[in-house]
Amino acid sequence: MAAVVAACIGVALIGAAIVFAKDDPPETTSQRIPVGEDGYVVREEPDTVFGGRDTLVSVARADYYAVAYLKFQVTTPAGFRVQSMSLQLQADAKPPASLQVRSVLSSDWNEKELSYATRPGLGEVLGGEPTVSAGNLVSFDVSAAVPTPGQGPARYSFAVTNASDSETLTLFAGEHGAGAPALAVTFIEIQDTETLDGHQRGDGSGKPNPSGTASPGASASPSVDPSASVNPGQPNPPGNIPAGRTLCGVGFIPKSGETYAQGVSRVDSLYGGLEAFRTFYTGAPAAWPGNAGKAGRTVVVSFKYNPKEILGGSRDSYLRNWFAQAPRDRDVYWVYYHEPEDNIEAGVFTAADYRAAWRRIAGLADAAGNPKLHATLVLMDWSVFPQSGRKWKDYYAGSDVIDVLGWDVYNFNFTNPKYPDAATMVNRVATVSKAEGKPWGIAELGTAKLPGDTSGSGRAAWLTDAGNASIRGGALWVTYFDVDFTRADWRLLDAPSQKAWRGFCDA
Repeated sequence: MAAVVAACIGVALIGAAIVFAKDDPPETTSQRIPVGEDGYVVREEPDTVFGGRDTLVSVARADYYAVAYLKFQVTTPAGFRVQSMSLQLQADAKPPASLQVRSVLSSDWNEKELSYATRPGLGEVLGGEPTVSAGNLVSFDVSAAVPTPGQGPARYSFAVTNASDSETLTLFAGEHGAGAPALAVTFIEIQDTETLDGHQRGDGSGKPNPSGTASPGASASPSVDPSASVNPGQPNPPGNIPAGRTLCGVGFIPKSGETYAQGVSRVDSLYGGLEAFRTFYTGAPAAWPGNAGKAGRTVVVSFKYNPKEILGGSRDSYLRNWFAQAPRDRDVYWVYYHEPEDNIEAGVFTAADYRAAWRRIAGLADAAGNPKLHATLVLMDWSVFPQSGRKWKDYYAGSDVIDVLGWDVYNFNFTNPKYPDAATMVNRVATVSKAEGKPWGIAELGTAKLPGDTSGSGRAAWLTDAGNASIRGGALWVTYFDVDFTRADWRLLDAPSQKAWRGFCDA
């Protein structure tokens, strides 16, 4: 006994930790929480509110796309934490097989105002396939959900999507009474741990340290991982990244005989209504509206001048007027000479002149006094690879000049039988942008359909993963490069890929 006491005293002196677990297993308690608010939104009726109806609808037809939204408030009993959650929904008939439940990025919505135009963005897919009872009760495991910020009880918002283009999912809403949506929550008791000398005992695993000696590396105060997110499983973006949905879009080239406006209508129909467009000018930007203004939506528009032209002042008058005439009712992410890296390496102009030209043009833009104009540097994602031998900041005119960082993210490995991990590709540029404290977006995203991916389902999965990673990372926008161009045909011509991008646009 004396030996044990002496060992414990020794442990205390060096600040080690021992956990004394409770003898009894933790208590659990369960609640069935009725839905607080619900409704559904319809892409083809963007301003219509469906929140007062007694049913919820979800379907993905080409001419009718609907998503159901549900919100719950969960009050956790004192001394407990959430152990598991199940979203329970009553369908009016056998549900389609293609259902998913996704997190919603904000709970600041109410059913009396919820419409497709005002809908909050969607986050990650939660759980796997639902279980369906003989009575058509649909249950999703949503234990991985993270509450959205707000006052009072924890708020959880979910969206139910249905990928079927023929079978409509109809659920009973809160207004229905019997069969209304509910969240089945199990809470588990938080077990107390004793402390010694003001420090929690243990090795961080919650298990006793049976040896009675200090864990390797133990310290008198807990360590903190500076990269840890505030909300588990969610990104922790810099505060100056605008809140809101990640916009989806495309860059395209009109077909033979097709005007740009006709092309906008075509791709709008193909992808269910785009929110942003990527427009290229090979030299000076065309006077507004030009192609950059014809869609009437957020635009990422680039133009090109040799830096010497800019530094000589010969383009000042035209650009000053171009910025002055730019729209003030939508965001214009203007880009000077996108992807300059190869041109600089080839000696066409220097990095120093490029940065100086950026600074001069940004001054002309600022003179317009238009808060919708955003100076956006667009670089290749290759430039942040160590193998490139480049330093991306060689092209960066400075935080006081550049408002937004844009990246062109491509899969150039056309012979690999597998698509690269899309989330890794997206996270790479997101990390660089956030480290600089800048909002960011993907100005060009693309992959060719790989050999063996006959149906395009592999590329569709890659697109979905890229979209989900962009949403998680807080991208402002992602525009797909829907063009047959030089190295590959990037166009989404197969049905699975088109459906995947349409799904991202509707997120």
